[in-house]
Amino acid sequence: MTHTLKENVVLSLLVAYRGRPLHLKCLMEWFNVTCSINPGIELVIMEDSPEPSITTDPGRNIKYFHIDGGENFNKARLLNIGFNNSTGKLVSSYDVDLVPADLSFRQHLAMAGKSPDLLVSGYRLNYKKEYMHIEEIDNAKYSAAIDIGDCTESFLRRQLIDGHRFAVIPLFSRERIEQIGAWDERFEGWGSEDMDFLDRYLGRNIYQVRAPDLLYMHLNHGAAQGWNDPALTQRNDSLYFAKRELRKMANYSE
Repeated sequence: MTHTLKENVVLSLLVAYRGRPLHLKCLMEWFNVTCSINPGIELVIMEDSPEPSITTDPGRNIKYFHIDGGENFNKARLLNIGFNNSTGKLVSSYDVDLVPADLSFRQHLAMAGKSPDLLVSGYRLNYKKEYMHIEEIDNAKYSAAIDIGDCTESFLRRQLIDGHRFAVIPLFSRERIEQIGAWDERFEGWGSEDMDFLDRYLGRNIYQVRAPDLLYMHLNHGAAQGWNDPALTQRNDSLYFAKRELRKMANYSE
């Protein structure tokens, strides 16, 4: 079920979704506002569930696909489905629990357009509730918490010294995604599929920058079955590090 754009699409937001109805409700509400601010943005929702959550026309600039993928949530597979059904020159893997602090991607798009050799991402603040009313957004950032996970020594060490790459809503080039073969569907559940994608996307010639001007509110949520299962996470980590070692060896041999 889709509702497509008439105008040219600049940015496609790909949302892999399962089992967070309040987050989905918030996403749909803020997108209805933001697509009037940025008409060249489309929202592509891929829901993995036994039954679809959206059964009517999802609205302006929104595409919706329902997939019953089984027990484990394969985010990479859903993102590939969304990517193949999107048209934006820029593409973002967008989490259902994030809300742009100003409801607009205007500044993010402007910064992303400055250089094709830079991958621009932002920061997030943790909001204590699962749902945020649109009228609360202006004040929410003042009551939200700094994401302590981004500030711990071990997290910073992994980024600064070990070369791990993390990003909050980077806007990817469609052409570059096609060059690297999109997302690796061997990753299941939570973790590492995004780091693997970032490593391959950046390669040797693209540089990641993080801008404090780009702020996203992170809605609260708990654990989810088939998503952040420890066994799946451990398997994903093993796959990521194995691929990372192969890339290092290939770089050394050149």
